[in-house]
Amino acid sequence: MRPIRVLALGIVLLSLGLLPFPRYVLFPGLSGLDYVADSTWMEASAGPPARLIEELEWAEAKVAEWWGEVPDRPRILVCGSYDCDGALKGPGPYAQAYGRHLLIVHARLGLESPQLRRAILAHELSHTLVASRVSLLDLWRGRMPAWLNEGLAVLASGDPRFDLTPAYCASLDTEDLPAGYKAWGRLAGTTDRPIYQAAACRARIWLKTNSISDI
Repeated sequence: MRPIRVLALGIVLLSLGLLPFPRYVLFPGLSGLDYVADSTWMEASAGPPARLIEELEWAEAKVAEWWGEVPDRPRILVCGSYDCDGALKGPGPYAQAYGRHLLIVHARLGLESPQLRRAILAHELSHTLVASRVSLLDLWRGRMPAWLNEGLAVLASGDPRFDLTPAYCASLDTEDLPAGYKAWGRLAGTTDRPIYQAAACRARIWLKTNSISDI
């Protein structure tokens, strides 16, 4: 490799290393996170590693049972502090999957019940599995609408927060659900509307005439 290329590569790596988000993602061990399991790093303040590993393995089994295949584990970064959250664009949602390769878990999830922690991990792992089947370009082109992706993730995770009884689902028939991911993100972050419940109810209707194996 020519010296100028080596220099350019070094400048790029140095720049990435100085920016918080890529530094944590690329060099978690140098950013205060400990390696605790395959592709998994966490801050010591995020709780016992054994608890995380047990809940993660439960979530993987739950997703495998729903989707019919074991999801490949993405790189998982688990925060236990506001500094880590801030560097990784938190602490908005409990966790956030980025395609098939990255899952960030924010500190506030560690304060919730074990049942909810497992469900949130399963929800996000469902998204990473979908991303392994549907390319990012196809997602943005609308091959799989956001409401369906989110609805299937709710069903796959068995999220204990949501009432999905037939009577309640019937009351959500007219709920307007975004198909686009940007619109979904804006709505999910700014409203108390029951869009996740409505998406799961609608996904169940979709499953009556479709199969998840076709995704």
